[in-house]
Amino acid sequence: MTGSRAHLPYLRRTGAMLAAVVIGAGVAPLPAGADGPGYGGTADALTVMWQSGVQDRTLSMYAVGFRSGSAVRVLVGSENEKVVTADSYGSVDLVLASAATTAAPSNAVTGTSVLVTGRSPAGVTRTLVGAVPPQVTGTGVTELVPWTVALAGSLLAGLWLRRKTRLEMGRHRHFARHRA
Repeated sequence: MTGSRAHLPYLRRTGAMLAAVVIGAGVAPLPAGADGPGYGGTADALTVMWQSGVQDRTLSMYAVGFRSGSAVRVLVGSENEKVVTADSYGSVDLVLASAATTAAPSNAVTGTSVLVTGRSPAGVTRTLVGAVPPQVTGTGVTELVPWTVALAGSLLAGLWLRRKTRLEMGRHRHFARHRA
């Protein structure tokens, strides 16, 4: 009976901790959806991104939601407007700029606006607005976070295992001396 009473405060603490985690996860604010207020429902329809190759980097643009085979106008910054044709699925894939790994072209400056205009499948004008993202410059903090978490987890597991084996060895440390 005394053994079960000794574990009661531990079980209460564990139960309270588990309840706090469940309640905290349920009450925590959720991230806003891409189609939420202020986005107009087209936040995921235009993607402008850098793609790294072996010898050069290219700035590519992908847009969806246009009428199949219709003319789509693409304007990058103050450069001349390009007219391309949407494919059979209503999407547009276009290489906006290509650069050697040492320098970026003039229309690929970070923050330059990208405007894509065409007709939707319903026949109304569809306008998508985006911007040129910054170029990736190497290893960032976000690439180190999983390794840091894994290292911290393995250190904690090692400390827990060390403490557990010490406690077990402490009980039976001189077991061999008491043999007959």
